[in-house]
Amino acid sequence: MKRWLGGCALASMLMLSGCSSLIAESASAGAGIAGGAIAGAITDSAAVASGIGIAVQALARAGVQYHERKIHGEVQEQIALAAGPLKVGQVKPWKTVLSLPLEPEQSGRVAVSRIISSGELDCKEIVVSVEQSGKDALPASEFYVAAICRSGSRWAWASAEPATERWGSLQ
Repeated sequence: MKRWLGGCALASMLMLSGCSSLIAESASAGAGIAGGAIAGAITDSAAVASGIGIAVQALARAGVQYHERKIHGEVQEQIALAAGPLKVGQVKPWKTVLSLPLEPEQSGRVAVSRIISSGELDCKEIVVSVEQSGKDALPASEFYVAAICRSGSRWAWASAEPATERWGSLQ
């Protein structure tokens, strides 16, 4: 039981580190170990124990991916809210404030490049920069094009791209 609590404490510390790949692999490995321990207490069958371990590991991985999707949705929402009131050609800085620190906070600039439609369906095309800087590297930006549309009184992310390229299938 002490090892299990120690593992939970370690996992909690890793979750606060901001490195999602480390968290995903740690959660997966920890779940595999925990699943194996649980299975060993329940059954003597290696096949059943393996199945339980794999199922627990898959659930842990799915949980991490769910939270990554939530974080990416938060980032997209914050960018859309920053870009919504802008006119074509205007530029505004944006910065994420994440509710769950699984990934480092990001920042950049957003500009409205054109109005896609107006009236009943208000939509804009935006260009988003994501600033990249390291301790030994010069600041650089990555650029993405996306669409936002008005949903009631607020603006919302309305395109699947560039999220697929940027975040894989975890949009």
